[in-house]
Amino acid sequence: MNSIKMIHTVARYYNTDERMTGLFVKITNQMIINCKQYILTFKDGINADMPKKTGRKKDTGGLDDSILWDHSKIPHDELIVALRACLQLHETYVHQYEFTKKRLEHMPKTKQFDFSPTKIFGRFDLFKRRVSKLIDLFSTK
Repeated sequence: MNSIKMIHTVARYYNTDERMTGLFVKITNQMIINCKQYILTFKDGINADMPKKTGRKKDTGGLDDSILWDHSKIPHDELIVALRACLQLHETYVHQYEFTKKRLEHMPKTKQFDFSPTKIFGRFDLFKRRVSKLIDLFSTK
């Protein structure tokens, strides 16, 4: 987050709120893609390579998501661990954004983080809700 703050402060191109919001949105989207890949390749507490499925949407990275429903390939308790790690990433990302924003408020002469949290975190919030529902689903016995 400190690097993003420095980009906002120093870079000429990123000195507008629209461009910084766009950068945050790109970072958020990449986090979601990486979470999906992490969930679909998580096995025995490590991240293993899983077979790719052709014809999948771009945002899943081409990974076969049918593996989620096969208990023999990924046991549900291991899958829940991976899902909770994604929830933790969301929580940490939002916390670090808020922490940096509050820290900048104490320095009135520097550029502030006055970006739209809805635009930045909107997709990640939706992803978080889906992950929470999956945790509930896989926790039910």
